Amino acid sequence: MSRLVWLLIVGLLAGCASTPSTRLPGAEGAVRPVTQVVIRYVYVPVDSVLTGPEFIAEGPLSMCPHVAAERKAALQRCNAKLEAIAAKQGTVVEPEGEEGKGE
Repeated sequence: MSRLVWLLIVGLLAGCASTPSTRLPGAEGAVRPVTQVVIRYVYVPVDSVLTGPEFIAEGPLSMCPHVAAERKAALQRCNAKLEAIAAKQGTVVEPEGEEGKGE
């Protein structure tokens, strides 16, 4: 038992060997903090109504004028959706959770 205790003590003291003193650098060697500007783009959410598909009219040749009128109306609806998306595209959006944080 005594040998086991001495072996344990020697093992623990081996980990406590003298180490050279570590000198820390002085404050004059520290690096000054520099402000970094990070640009973060936040995309404007587009309503699902504006991104939904449009019905494309089809029909027999005898209904050509009616089908053409329906297709023209569909194109006009598509153009109106694109105009609404373009109007939203340039707007600025505040990211969620970022309100009230100063600059």
